[in-house]
Amino acid sequence: MTVSLAVLIAFMVLPALVQAVDYIPGVKVGDWIKYSSSVTYSGNGTEPYSITEEKKIDWLRMEVENVSGTIVYVNTTVHYNNGTQILQNSTVDVSGSSQYSSGFFLIAANLRSGDAITTQLNLVINQTITKTYVSARRNVNVVNVTTLYQGQTSTTTIYFDQSTGFLVEIYSKSPDYSNPGAYSELSVRATQTNMWSPDLLGSLSNNLIYIIPAIIIIITVIAVAIALRRKKPPVPPGRQDRCRSQTV
Repeated sequence: MTVSLAVLIAFMVLPALVQAVDYIPGVKVGDWIKYSSSVTYSGNGTEPYSITEEKKIDWLRMEVENVSGTIVYVNTTVHYNNGTQILQNSTVDVSGSSQYSSGFFLIAANLRSGDAITTQLNLVINQTITKTYVSARRNVNVVNVTTLYQGQTSTTTIYFDQSTGFLVEIYSKSPDYSNPGAYSELSVRATQTNMWSPDLLGSLSNNLIYIIPAIIIIITVIAVAIALRRKKPPVPPGRQDRCRSQTV
């Protein structure tokens, strides 16, 4: 992921008004999370090379290698559709107080609405909501970013798991500034993790596409059975007497 993410990272370079917040990692060594990735391009003209390359990504997996204070060391595996993989190492400071990168895929744990995501970035958590990720209902911090450049608007919505700080979803719609009217859409969503287990509500929410048709079929079968039973003709009285005598 290159240009689309570069636009996002560019938003994270201005100083922020910092509240009294404890920036503490919510992850430990061995924690991992896996994402699906989808990129589309709409409009006339030639699709940018960066978008073409991003489309080749099948999934990404991030695993915590080490944690030291506010510093988290992460190994990332980028898996492509042709089966090849790229391994990358990242160092993240969830406080934003060092030279290491911060604020993109991992932030501090237990931040709340109104908190700056680090001490150095101008991005603030807009709200905390509940959504389903990896078959579990999770409290997530939402960051909305809207920018206007050359008369065109770019929008990005980022969802961070509140208790771990890991990115769980991102959606970005960015114009192609070299091709008026064209734009790209980036979608990344968590699909697997070892940091939490599925729960009943989350599993039901994830499987509504299968559960609802099944319920409809069951209701239909029951309704047909009731209708057929009501239409069944009554046994004539004489026949009822013969059945009783044969039984005796």
